[in-house]
Amino acid sequence: MTDLQTLVAKPPVTAKPVTVTASRFALVSVFSGTWFILVLCSLHLLEPEFDPTWRFISEYALGGFGWMMRLAFGLLAAVQICVAVAIYPQIRTVTGYIGLVILGISAIGVLIAAIFITDPISISPDGATFSGRMHSIGAMLDYTPVAALLLSISLTRDNTWRPVRNRLFASAGIALAAMIVFVLQISLVPKYWQDCLDES
Repeated sequence: MTDLQTLVAKPPVTAKPVTVTASRFALVSVFSGTWFILVLCSLHLLEPEFDPTWRFISEYALGGFGWMMRLAFGLLAAVQICVAVAIYPQIRTVTGYIGLVILGISAIGVLIAAIFITDPISISPDGATFSGRMHSIGAMLDYTPVAALLLSISLTRDNTWRPVRNRLFASAGIALAAMIVFVLQISLVPKYWQDCLDES
């Protein structure tokens, strides 16, 4: 089979041209993501009483700089929304569309978490407030790492995105690993507080 016949049989998949709108949303996502990291790092310094090794970052909202944590959540939601809008024209597979839906749901969850302040980690499920329960619901809707993996799979089927294939999957893998660690951390929290009560 000649090269011409090969091209006819399997036409190359190429990305759509990047629009001005997509470029602007991409820039906003980078800007928002950078500020999210800066705000979160600042909270680590401003509220050292909330040890991030065993406390949830949501608890920063309970301190004197709580508004910064809510701002950080808002910035994170902006990143998710802007990324979805920016790459939407590049998605052409069912896997990618599922990833976009999950990313949209995750953004809604983060916005809910921003609006409703969490309860302290020591509060039992029975003693949770309405705000705390809503915050937990919002947190449970955030599956950004799963969306990142699905979107990476979809994008790398396009010849244009294949040069950054390793970076996309590495980023998605790191996000998934972080999510697994977070889930494991949640499972250990009740035992930690029970041990503290037993010691007291």
